[in-house]
This record gives sequence, structure tokens and C-alpha cells, in this order.
Amino acid sequence: MAASPDPFQPLLDDHEEFLEKLNELEAVLDEMMNTREANEANLELLDESIRFFEEDVLPHFAREDAIVLPPMEASIGRFGTLVNVVAYEHEEIRREIAKFKEARSQLDATRDPWPAIQELNRHGIFTIQFLWDHFRKEKVSLFPPPAKSLAADQLAEIGRRLAQA
Repeated sequence: MAASPDPFQPLLDDHEEFLEKLNELEAVLDEMMNTREANEANLELLDESIRFFEEDVLPHFAREDAIVLPPMEASIGRFGTLVNVVAYEHEEIRREIAKFKEARSQLDATRDPWPAIQELNRHGIFTIQFLWDHFRKEKVSLFPPPAKSLAADQLAEIGRRLAQA
């Protein structure tokens, strides 16, 4: 199987799919904030969003951490570069996902859903906006420079590993 001309295309494709899921989450959070309640459909979408974070977003970050960041760090360094920023953002998003999950469990444990809805919205909207910005940063600023700073065989290896991951 030949590597994609753009070794980062699998990650960019993930980002496009992820944005659709983030739009769905944003819509359910907006609905819950407007109605001040969480109906069964809302709860199902919240649980689906948590599965999406755990099964899609977190493994995506793990692939970037293992496949993309190490050769970039070896080439351009870590501290004072976008490599460090992206690694930090991955950790920040992991923390926010944990907070979102905690807020979701609070929704089940309370008679008055409004405080839990507000907490879900706070962490959900933060995560959505952070991810939007993170994906844009990777597409515009992180992925293009390796084409100039990494050797062709390194880029091919990144593409091969991402295609297999």
C-alpha cells in the first residue's frame, strides 16, 4: 500500500469527521441550556460524545504523540516549538474530557439537573472550542513544516505508520 502524498492526511481526515461530532455535541448542549433539562435523547448523545472522546479522539492523540511528535521533536526540538504546544494541548484536552465525564455522572446523581447541565456545558463548550482551535493549529502550523524539516523517508514512515494505525 503506497503512502498518501500527504502523510498527515489520515489525521486531517479524522479532524473533519471529529468536527461533525463536535457540532452534534454543541447542539445538544445548547438545547439542554435552553430547556434547563436533559431528556433521554440528550443523555444518549452525551454518552455517545463520551464514547467518541474515548474511542476516537484519545486514540487519535495517542497516534500523534507516538508517530508524529517524536520525529518532529528530533528535527526541530520540543521546547519553544509547536511540538511542545501540541503535546500540552493533548494533555489539556484529556483533562477536560475527564471533567466532562465527571459532569455527566453528576447529571445522573442529582434531582436538580440544572447545575450539572451548566457544568457539562462549561466543559463541553471549552473542549469543543479548544479542539476546533487545536485542529486548525495542526493543519495550518504543525503539519506543513515537516515537509521542509523532515527527510522524505521520515515523512514516508510517518505516512505508513498513520495509514496502519
